[in-house]
Amino acid sequence: MISEALEYVRREVRTHLSVTDTEVRLDSARVMNDSGAQGAVISLINIEEEPALRNTSHTTEVMGRAHYREPSVFLNLYLLFSFDFSDYGTSLLNLGRIIEMFQNRRFLSAANADPGLTFPVGVERLIFEHHNMSFEALNNLWSVMGGSHYPSVIYKVRLLEMRDAQAPALADEITQIAVDTVRR
Repeated sequence: MISEALEYVRREVRTHLSVTDTEVRLDSARVMNDSGAQGAVISLINIEEEPALRNTSHTTEVMGRAHYREPSVFLNLYLLFSFDFSDYGTSLLNLGRIIEMFQNRRFLSAANADPGLTFPVGVERLIFEHHNMSFEALNNLWSVMGGSHYPSVIYKVRLLEMRDAQAPALADEITQIAVDTVRR
């Protein structure tokens, strides 16, 4: 599910920037230092569970019968969009275009998908929020990825639902309830 969602984001970015397919990659930002290839790189730099949606029901009703199933896990993905085109000005231009893209389209869904792209099955929508980092945290991030700092922006992509495809197990039926009527 994560791979399909990120591949869709890559294709949307490629379409928005009007560049070739090879100029927008889904990869570690480290490859910008290693390969010398030009273009944009989208890197998954962190995943966190959405704590507000952690406590959901473990049972569901299917055709009048209760079934037990572990609740879905809702994830927030942190994506780093980095740019290294042959001209630094082009890198900055494309950085600005990505910020404009997510300012104009705060979320991606099947309803607002580019006509030439197929939105991933099982994903309701991907909500993009700009994520600010301090200079120190940004320096640490780029140091871990090889030292060079490229024009970049980080977005928190909210609520990717992860669920095992396994069918829910039939829950035991409650046949009686005992009530204690003795006062203490």
